[in-house]
Order: sequence, then C-alpha cells, then structure tokens
Amino acid sequence: MTLQRWLLPVVFAALLGLPARAQDLKSTVAFSGTGNFQHPEATGLGVTDRATKAGGFLASYRYQFNHLSGLEVSYGYTRFTQRYTLPSGSARVQANTHETTLAWVVTPREFRDGRVRPYLLAGTGLLIFSPTGNPGGSVPGALVQDRAVFLYGAGVDITPAENQHFGLRLGYRGLLYKAPSFELGSLATGALTHMAEPQVGILFRF
Repeated sequence: MTLQRWLLPVVFAALLGLPARAQDLKSTVAFSGTGNFQHPEATGLGVTDRATKAGGFLASYRYQFNHLSGLEVSYGYTRFTQRYTLPSGSARVQANTHETTLAWVVTPREFRDGRVRPYLLAGTGLLIFSPTGNPGGSVPGALVQDRAVFLYGAGVDITPAENQHFGLRLGYRGLLYKAPSFELGSLATGALTHMAEPQVGILFRF
C-alpha cells in the first residue's frame, strides 16, 4: 500500500529532524516495548469483534517547548488477530497494525532535581490494519483499513543523577477508535473499541 511505504520514513524523519539545542535537553527520543490489548469487545449489527493480546514496539520523538509542555510524534507496530462472531458462524483476520500519533504533552511538575518527570498526553492519529494473508488467518476480500484514533496517556521519565542524557520511560497510552472491518460489510460492528498500550522503554535526551 502506498500509504504504508511513505508513512514510516516520514515518521522517522520527524523523529530525527526537529530542532533542539543540546544544552537545553529539549528533545527526547524513546524506544519502548508495548503490550497491546484491544478491549472491550466491539458488538453491533449482529457482529462481535474480539482481538487477541499482542506485544509490539513504539518509537517516539518529543520536543519540549518549555518546562511545562511539548509535542510528541510516535510510530508503533503490533500484530493482532481479529476474531469475529457472526450470525452465520465465525471469521478471523490476522493483521499487521501500524500506529502513528501526534500528541500534546504536559509535564506538570518535576521531582528530584528534574530526574523524575511525570507527564500527561492527549492527541490523535491513525491505526492502519493490514491483513497478513496468512493461511487460516484471513477472509477473502479483506483489505487494508485506516481508523482515526483519539489518544490519551500518562507516564514518567526517569534519568540518573550522573547522566541526564539517558533514562527509562514507563507509561500508558490508550487509543479509542472504531473497530476494524477490513472494508467488509459482513465484519462491520459500527462500534467503538479501545486499545490499552502499557510501555516500558529507554530514552535519550539531547
């Protein structure tokens, strides 16, 4: 798909290309492992969609405008299998799921001389569900589908006293979106669902 081909380079260009002054440590790049849990099940139009639990990764770039607020762009990846219960039986679609988001980040307060920085975030973006086509995990006619998301989250960045350039990120992100149907009317629920995305990763400040 054309969108997928240019999406990843664009996101990483954004991750690396925004300006920052090293002495102010305004920029943070983070790489995290994630848990990805779509819940609750989405039910509507006589169809129920339940997704398998999955793991993935998330790359983020954050630019801090001042001590209170900043902007963050992120790219994430995971692989789900959507399991559908239909009036006529059941179906399943395994899909690579690409996540791109843009969020406003607020750091309400810093602790321990700036080494512990809790944050809140909210924003929007896209989830791109791309069927793998693997045997036993696809439905004929299933197509790539984009879903707009509302993003919210919270977490904390922790850096050691001896080196403020490296640290640990612990966080939680929640994404609200319309359950995927892969452009098939028979799989459509018309219902909203939610992805819980806890993350643990490393960060680099510069």
